[in-house]
Amino acid sequence: MEKQKKEFYSKLQVAGSIRFTVGEESDEFISLNKPKLTNNEKFSHNLATILAKKKEVVAVSLTTYPNSCIINISKNNNWLKEDYHYINKIKEYLIKISNYKCMSWEEALDKDETMDLAVSIMAYCSERFKSRFNKLKGDIKDGKNSQYIKSFIKYASNSVNINDSKENPFIISKVCCYYYKKVSKVINITDIPKKFLKHLKKVGSYMRSLIKITNCACNEKFKVLFANIELNILKSIVTHQPIYSWKHIIEEFISASMKYKDFKNACLGDKIKADKIALIYGSVENLEYESIKNCVYLHAEMNILNEIINQKKKTRVYIAVSKKCCYLCELCIKFAQKQGYNILISGMHKKIYNLWKLPSPTDVTFISNFLTYAINELNQIIQEEVNNFSESLLPEFDSDESSMNSDEIMVDDEEHNIFIETKLQRYHFSKNILD
Repeated sequence: MEKQKKEFYSKLQVAGSIRFTVGEESDEFISLNKPKLTNNEKFSHNLATILAKKKEVVAVSLTTYPNSCIINISKNNNWLKEDYHYINKIKEYLIKISNYKCMSWEEALDKDETMDLAVSIMAYCSERFKSRFNKLKGDIKDGKNSQYIKSFIKYASNSVNINDSKENPFIISKVCCYYYKKVSKVINITDIPKKFLKHLKKVGSYMRSLIKITNCACNEKFKVLFANIELNILKSIVTHQPIYSWKHIIEEFISASMKYKDFKNACLGDKIKADKIALIYGSVENLEYESIKNCVYLHAEMNILNEIINQKKKTRVYIAVSKKCCYLCELCIKFAQKQGYNILISGMHKKIYNLWKLPSPTDVTFISNFLTYAINELNQIIQEEVNNFSESLLPEFDSDESSMNSDEIMVDDEEHNIFIETKLQRYHFSKNILD
């Protein structure tokens, strides 16, 4: 299987270097049936929101028992001391809030523990919040003369000055949360740009998550679960993987009528592809090296998938993720569904991440079959890109000779000059015979 893994990782690097996305991003669920989230699943989603810092992806799954619940938590990066401290504080607050008498979340927000929870959330997520808020402020600046922006500013002005950087971030999140809920019910919401709504929702997600989490903890049906929470923080997994050279893989897809050198030059002539290739292989000079190793890491949702497969758990499991899943995570989850695993996950962005690591469950057959499946998918992606290049080389006939651009004549191309000289020699030879 090691040879198969090396082939997979090698083709992943190549696919990621010449093709960055395989479709349009979507908010749809990846599921066997049309889903409707349960309260437990909504709780997982909100917990993932408040556990993710800037440029990090966190995944959460929750399993309930009659008198307790187990929460699996994973993330793409290594866990730090501050992460463990924060997660344990969240657990403590939830246990304390679950001891309140039954009350609404509005009443719970007046309690010290709930406010302490809010402060902890905004402190831990501060960089991510600022990044999201800056995008929203950019929308406000760009659309300052639009009616939808004027309406939002007027609504927000009752509580905060959106342009004041010293305003309480929690209040800002609250305003955005409430306003998004308000405009979501408007019939002509299509008049409001999706980008603005997306940024509005993300800034408001912290208040929304606090409300939903507090609501669950205060609910009579769930009190006993939150009073007995068990956290399972999954260890991040990073490995170094040897790969075949870029040339080795590309030549597998090059037809007899095409040259590797031509395809390579075309890719390097595209600045975006050239930069990506240099990033993946260390340099554009390394495309023929056979001794390259790349650092790959297990995505958060794949870490939880490991647990699901190891437990052979084929009942419904919702994996809540703080960010839409990538192309390969989507591919792996859909494959797992075909094997009978009832996994549910929200959203996909269709990007190819070359540093993606295969999950490593104890079920060897699952991984072997997935490798075959995934390699076939990567083969199609690479072949499509090679074919697109091949089609671009087809000659275009133009009766207007003046359309020839002198800049296109490769006067210093040795290979091209030899080709022309050969043609001329044949022409003179034919002319002499005719004479």
